[in-house]
Amino acid sequence: MKNTLLALTTAGALLAAPAYADEARQLPELLTKENIATLSQAMKELRAAQGNERNMVKLLDTQAKFEFSPELRPKLKEIFGTERPFPMQRVPGAKGQVNYVAKLAPYLWVQGNGTDFSWTELTANISTDKAGRAMNATMAWPSLVIARQEGSASVQNMSMTSRQLRGADGVSYGTATFGIGAIIVRDAAVGGKDAKELVRFEDMQARSESVRRGSMAEIGYRSSTKAIVFGGERVERANMAFRLTNIPAKALAELDQSLRAQEGSQLAPEAQHALMMRRMKDFGKRLIQAGAVLNLEDISAAYRGNVAAIKGRVTFQKVVEADLDDMSALMKKMVAHFEVRVPVALIRDIGRAIIGKSVPPDTPDAAKQVEAGADAMVSGVVGKAVTGGFAVVEKDELRSNIDFKNGQLTINGKVIDLPKVNVNLGAKQAPKE
Repeated sequence: MKNTLLALTTAGALLAAPAYADEARQLPELLTKENIATLSQAMKELRAAQGNERNMVKLLDTQAKFEFSPELRPKLKEIFGTERPFPMQRVPGAKGQVNYVAKLAPYLWVQGNGTDFSWTELTANISTDKAGRAMNATMAWPSLVIARQEGSASVQNMSMTSRQLRGADGVSYGTATFGIGAIIVRDAAVGGKDAKELVRFEDMQARSESVRRGSMAEIGYRSSTKAIVFGGERVERANMAFRLTNIPAKALAELDQSLRAQEGSQLAPEAQHALMMRRMKDFGKRLIQAGAVLNLEDISAAYRGNVAAIKGRVTFQKVVEADLDDMSALMKKMVAHFEVRVPVALIRDIGRAIIGKSVPPDTPDAAKQVEAGADAMVSGVVGKAVTGGFAVVEKDELRSNIDFKNGQLTINGKVIDLPKVNVNLGAKQAPKE
């Protein structure tokens, strides 16, 4: 059941996410309100069928027999080409394992509002042990294309691998990896004679993990993009990695239980959101009191071989109950340290790229003008940072340390005045459950 929910949520999110962005960006309608409602109702019916069951054997068996309501089936057939997307079938496997395969058939969905969707077959393989506590799953989806006359996006070679084991506290710990071979955005429909590539993301990978360590747990996340190509430029090795440690396992289990209980409630969406935010806020308070540490292990990107990077650490010290409802008091307990490294050569290359676009290539001394402009940018950026006391130059890198402690911000040792903040974090209450 979880994997059908995952598959339906994945497909629905990829289809629906642009539609939610439309309101803010005033983009053309990608999904009609009716189709968004259909996808939401499908997920609601799946959750209702799942109930509070945690045993994976029973969940998979329930999913294999599950059918959507008669009212919803024709609407799903219009979107997915079948009344029963992601049908699950039990298949033979190794001794001691229960194995299922779920598939989404390839389809071209002409929605009728100017946006068409097409995809190849999605295949998910799920296995669990006879006790129903472990879950191993893989998913492969070669292609999804979203097309309009004025533009298109194609997502290629999507994959997922998940390995989870439910602990005695009910929380599933393990790892999940996600991959996308490429995302390509064009200014016309795919296959159009004059379709021009606007941006391309190459080889995107993400990995999340959750680990129980005695009475504490930790959560890690790491993502990388091999290259982002746009406007003739190429940014390489865009990475982000963080790890949250010292999480009370009991608090994580209670959050997991409360969120699962909320899924089966009959609250209106607004009330559901308010309740979830209250629970997340309470969970955040418990993390702070327990001394949780957020380690920013790697935020970096390379341009023409030079890498800019940020690393850091954020935690809170000696927090008392009264601090949790007073933002100014809480901020004084925060301790953060960040290290910033930017190669001078990277600043020069960015200068070349910017100036190069403003100098016509047939200009007799174009190369000289570009180099002069790049030198000016280096002098301006590096000069202001160093003379202002915000950074130093070491080993051809612009380096700076950013620290926050006792409510005071310093950049490379220089104190920065901050505006006063007076916010009562306990002022608003979410609706009761």
